[in-house]
Amino acid sequence: MESERHFERIRTYTSIFFAVILFCFVMKETASFLIPIVIAFFIFICINPILNRCDKARIPRPISVVIAMVLVILVLLLFIYFSFAMVDTLMKKLPEYVLRINAFDKLVSDSIRPILDIPEDQYFSILSWINIDWYGLLYSLLASASSKFVSILGDCALILLYLLFIIMERSTIFPKIIVALPKDRGRRLVSMASSISRLTGKYLGLKVIISFATGVLFYVTAIITGLDFAIAIAVMAFLLNFIPTIGSIIITALSILIALIQFSPQWNLILIIAIALIAIEVVLGNIVDPKLQGVQLNISPLIILISLAIWGYLWGIVGMFLAVPLTSIVQIICASSPTLKPIAIFLSTGNIIPKEKESEE
Repeated sequence: MESERHFERIRTYTSIFFAVILFCFVMKETASFLIPIVIAFFIFICINPILNRCDKARIPRPISVVIAMVLVILVLLLFIYFSFAMVDTLMKKLPEYVLRINAFDKLVSDSIRPILDIPEDQYFSILSWINIDWYGLLYSLLASASSKFVSILGDCALILLYLLFIIMERSTIFPKIIVALPKDRGRRLVSMASSISRLTGKYLGLKVIISFATGVLFYVTAIITGLDFAIAIAVMAFLLNFIPTIGSIIITALSILIALIQFSPQWNLILIIAIALIAIEVVLGNIVDPKLQGVQLNISPLIILISLAIWGYLWGIVGMFLAVPLTSIVQIICASSPTLKPIAIFLSTGNIIPKEKESEE
């Protein structure tokens, strides 16, 4: 009897393992089709509270749909404007920064020369020693980024179309599920979907606020200290803050590198900028964000890093932005099944499912 149970357990976990492999394969192969739908779904979750308020105010549904779509389009146009402005500024400043980078390279090379015991008459440059065409690399990256905006605009139109139909179906989808499935299963599925929508919506809403505050503070710091690319740094700080840990490290390191190239050898100013930017990330990322988020998305920090790698591999940069809410959805689905509940426990920090304070209110 015990051996049968052991064999059954092995067979179950083997099936789960192959199911995960199949799931990853399907996600990878259908990325171009699924990504616009998933993004539209998450945008819908963000604007759903506005639609609910319109319903409570008894605003006719066609008007509330127009209000929601106009808000989304305005935010999208604002994002496109800042993105174009950011790339344009970087392209214009690139020749100037070629000279600054060469000057910074000479400063660092002259400082390292005595340590490596290199004679004064011998040519030495760290950039030439590394042997990377950094100018060509930067220029090609900026050129490809600007050319990709055309394809991004096409994707945005598709996302908006999906979003429109999701909004139009919002009042009928749950009743249809309850009627289509047996009552218990239908209600369980609706309850799970509501839980996913509530938790993910709260996470995304707070993340937008924290990311916006991060971008504003980075912009203010850049303006006060005279750091170049203030708008570009602010936009990137806002966007990269959605990628846990890694995004904060990238934007902080990049901003400090810009300060080094621009202000060296004014080490006091560079130190002030570095301390200010690190302090912003530490306070907002490690104190304010966890305090506001609480245990809503009860996912282990190690699992978050692993999920960043997995979703980044499956869906690229979009997968990294959506890694946390997608992993949370997987956790909630696993927690609703007795067979998959061990996976939910493994993904969490200790509790089986995230606590929902909203449901208690």
